Order: sequence, then structure tokens, then C-alpha cells
Amino acid sequence: MSISLDVDISAGDFRLAVAFETGKRTTALLGASGAGKTLTLRAIAGLHTPNRGRIEVNGATLFVSDDHINMKSRDRRVGYVFQDYALFPHLTVTENIAFGIRGASRSERDNAVTRLLDLMMLTHLANRRPAGLSGGERQRVAVARALAPRPQLLLLDEPFSALDAPMREALSNELLALRERIDIPTVLVTHDVSEAFALCDDMVLLGEGHVLQSGPKQAVFAAPSSLAAARLVGVQNVLEGIALSPSSIAAGGLRIATQTTRAPGTRVHVGVRATGFAVTPDDADANATLVQVIDRGTRAIAQLRLDADGQSSAPPVIVELPHAIAGARPRRWRVDIAPGAAMVWPAS
Repeated sequence: MSISLDVDISAGDFRLAVAFETGKRTTALLGASGAGKTLTLRAIAGLHTPNRGRIEVNGATLFVSDDHINMKSRDRRVGYVFQDYALFPHLTVTENIAFGIRGASRSERDNAVTRLLDLMMLTHLANRRPAGLSGGERQRVAVARALAPRPQLLLLDEPFSALDAPMREALSNELLALRERIDIPTVLVTHDVSEAFALCDDMVLLGEGHVLQSGPKQAVFAAPSSLAAARLVGVQNVLEGIALSPSSIAAGGLRIATQTTRAPGTRVHVGVRATGFAVTPDDADANATLVQVIDRGTRAIAQLRLDADGQSSAPPVIVELPHAIAGARPRRWRVDIAPGAAMVWPAS
């Protein structure tokens, strides 16, 4: 599987300039609302024509502005699952799935629908209409309809956004299982980093109409290339810092050893995940004050205000606590950044 995309798109006052390549089976487009994720999908599907650029999927040229190539949407062999599923309310599950199958005999169409009803665990719902289905069932019908024409690429536009948390998790697991049963490359749009990491091989981070970073999910998650990228992949804490020496930085009252050399006096941003701190309650060498602890069942989250050179107005850092010490709630704590947990970017 391969996707190569480099396009400029105008949509009203919004301009999207996005370029990335991926050869992995599942790619996530991750970004906040308004970043250009859905517009990128629509360009791949042929539902929105870029101003310029090129789009290639699996070696097939779908769009090249300079050569006036713009393959019609119906010829691109792209399955699209819309955010609201867009099922036909007057058609049954069987009829919705069969709608996208063209150029096949009646028996071929019936066989394809039967196969998809079984694949998506919808056989017992074959004669129902969308109004009689749950959100998860409607989603499975939408995926089955997108797969019916045997596409070379499947596009999923925030397929879990309308579902509650338990259903999101259940259908995410179903989608993972489905990947093992069908061999179709997939592009998934989401704003949820946990969802993206669970379901994808590659990540493309989008921000305000352009690519912030792309690559294998482990690399993007572990080493975001900028502060904006870090925010998208769940880095909760950002401290203002300054280089003290080529290999050390002061931030939030903490001294941090780094592997990347910087000239003394250079101002930087230091990012740390909630899991990147070492904390000890009621330590004689305390350097932080407890603001609050939130017990979320599987984990406990504390807000601690670092002394930070006496700046009591500094925002608290968010720290994930081991349950063994979450119950101990002294006012003063010792907080340090765990070795290798700090991410550093230029302040500009």
C-alpha cells in the first residue's frame, strides 16, 4: 500500500497545504477540529478538487494538476465512511450495502452482500432500516457499504465520534479485528491520540492546514518535532526554560540534563508527559505544592505547583501518580523529571 499526496486546497477562507507519503497499512490523520483532516480525505476521494498538486494511491495517479489529470470519484476505487455514516434511511441494511455495487450480476451482488453481512456480523439485521439500528450497528453497515465495491483504499472520517466511550472501545476493537480479515489499506481521521495509536501504523499530524509531522506512530509519539505536535500526541506539560550549559537546562525550578547541546542563555520549551515525573510525598527536600488529586479509578492524576523560583502564579504540572502513593496527600512533594523524559524545542 502506498499513498503519495502533495496538494494545495482552498475552501472558503481556509487554505490547506498538505504533503505526506505513507506505505503502511493503516495511517491516521490526527489533528484538532479545523486542521484540514476531512478536507484531505475528500481530496483523496475526489469529492473536492485541489487547486494544485498530485495524488497517487498504490501507483495509480488520481490527480495531477499540471497534467490536467483528475480521475472521477466513482472511478477511484475508494471506500468512504462518512462521519454521520450517510446511510439511506428508506433502504434496508441489505439494500444499503448493495447500493455501491455496480457492474455485477444479480448473483454476484447477492453473494457479495451475504459475505459482508457475515463479515460485519450483520446477518440478523439484514432487513432492518437505519432507524432501527444502534449507533454501532449503523457504523458497521456504513463500513460494509464502503467495502462492497472492493475498493483499493478505505477512508474513515472520525468513525467513533458519535458514540459513547464503551461503544467507542468496542468498535475500535472490532476495527482492529477487521484489519486482520481484510487486506485493504485504510486512512483514519481522528482527534483522539489514543485511538490513532491503537489503530494505525503511521501518523500524520495536521495543524492549521499543514503537516506538523508524519512517520511511524512510535517515532511520532516518542519524539514530537515541535510544541504544536507535542500537544497533539498528549504531552500535558510545557515549561519555559533556559540553557544553563551546553548539556543542561533550567525549567520550572528544575535542572534537566539533555543530550542535545544548546548555547547557554538559549530560551527553550520543555515538554513532559504526566508519566515523565518522579515524585515523592512529604520529602524533606520538597520543591512542589499539591493543588489537587483526581482519582480516575485506573490511575490517579495530581496537579502540583513547582516552586519555580518563587513564582506562585506558575501553572501546576500534571503528574500521574502510582496508586501506592496516591492516597498520601501531604502538602509538599519532591518532583523531578525522569531521565530521558524531557522533550526540548526552541522557544520560537
